[in-house]
Formats: sequence, structure tokens, C-alpha cells
Amino acid sequence: MNSHKGFTMIEGVIVIIVIGIVAAIAVPQFQKMARNGNLKAAAKDLIGDFSYMRERAISENTSLSIVFDTEQNRYTVPGLANPKSPTYFSNDINITGVNFTGGGATLTFQTRGTISPPGTNTITLTNGLGSTATITLLTAGRIYVQYSLQ
Repeated sequence: MNSHKGFTMIEGVIVIIVIGIVAAIAVPQFQKMARNGNLKAAAKDLIGDFSYMRERAISENTSLSIVFDTEQNRYTVPGLANPKSPTYFSNDINITGVNFTGGGATLTFQTRGTISPPGTNTITLTNGLGSTATITLLTAGRIYVQYSLQ
């Protein structure tokens, strides 16, 4: 009878191979989850800026505008030193669509908290995976976001 206890070399190699296979499957999914998380964070930051501008327009009793520049992938918030860009979160997040009622790229918050141009206005952010976040602003000031994650 052999009384040696422990693992054989073959058992150890099999365990390492199984761990490698699990890691090979899990790592790309974690990277995908992180990139989609960056997209969600950029959308929430933009919504936060909209809410800030709306509250500021009401409290200061003045109209305030946010100007979007899709070519340079940024937007300008009055009162902040520099234009903001969703690439602050990740290099692969872009402003791919600014669809305001009547055209243009300027969104104005009125003194009563309403948004001009009136109607349904949307901004679309896209990441390198093809996932999108579509932010919709209604005239009355309601803001919501819809995600399409890849």
C-alpha cells in the first residue's frame, strides 16, 4: 500500500488548464461590461448637466443653453471653464446624434424649466462596441435615457 497523499503533476496541470479556459471566457465579458459601464456613466453625466442647467435657469430666472459639437465630440455648458466631452470616461464614446426639433445643435433651458426647441429632442452616445445610449428630452423638462447594449 502506498500512503503518499497529495496531487499528481497531471492533476495540477488539469486544474491550471481549467482555470485558463474559464479566464479566457470571462475576461472578454468583463471588458465588454466595463465599456458599456463607461457609456452609462457618460449618459448619466450628460443628464446631470441637463438637470443642473434646468435648475440654474429656474433659480437665476434666465435662459441658458448647451451647445453640441458632434464634429469635435463635445458640448459646452455655460459657466464651466472648458467644453465637456463624453470621452472623459472612455476614448471610444462619441456623440453620434443630436436630433433637435427644427434642427440645430443648441438646447435652451427656459426660466420656467421648459426646453427649447419644443418637442422631442434626442442625443445619442455610442461606444466602440456599437452600444448606444439615447437621451430624450421633452419640452416640459422630462429627461430619460434608453440603452441598447451590445
